[in-house]
Amino acid sequence: MSLCIALNNPRSKFAIIAGDGRVTKNDELVRDNHVKVTALTQYVSMFCSGAQDYCEILRIKVSERVKYDTRIDEISVIIEEVLKEVLEQFEKENPMYLSDKPEFCPLSTVIGYYDVFKNETGTIEYCHKNKTRRTTEAVVTARGEDREAVLTFFLNNQVDQNDIIDTVFDLFKYINSFNKDVGGDTILHVVTPNGIYEYSRGFYHVSR
Repeated sequence: MSLCIALNNPRSKFAIIAGDGRVTKNDELVRDNHVKVTALTQYVSMFCSGAQDYCEILRIKVSERVKYDTRIDEISVIIEEVLKEVLEQFEKENPMYLSDKPEFCPLSTVIGYYDVFKNETGTIEYCHKNKTRRTTEAVVTARGEDREAVLTFFLNNQVDQNDIIDTVFDLFKYINSFNKDVGGDTILHVVTPNGIYEYSRGFYHVSR
């Protein structure tokens, strides 16, 4: 399992996509350095997690189709097309999985972007159970483990935008303190009109 924290600040013109690197299976640690956050272009960052082998297929297929100057509207279409293709593969190879675990999202995908032509930042969320949700408004969202704890924090606390990077990392560390399915090498991308800035922290495995 994993956690993605995404937010958009249209006034300051930045979007953040952050995800941990932990992969577990049957309550056992597989690895702590899986890359779930990928810069598709200098202005678009993508997170994908769930069934990690299939997420990696999605990441590779999307990356192959996206070029340096591909516009965000086209990237969104590409992601939707690849999501459908990879989800069909997942369902074919795991026919009973979603029936047994209807709450599971095998390809939970979120992107943060800056649109050069519209001079605006935004986020887009994709899920096989819901319609694609795109916003350029101020928003905080979370996908995966303990998402409600993340949303509650932002709802109940005044966050200093100057400390937003540390705040997001501290949230991962907090979730890691009681949920060991979240952790490992955590990557955070800040998407801005000047490009993507990458930060990383490590929240490592503790024996259960």
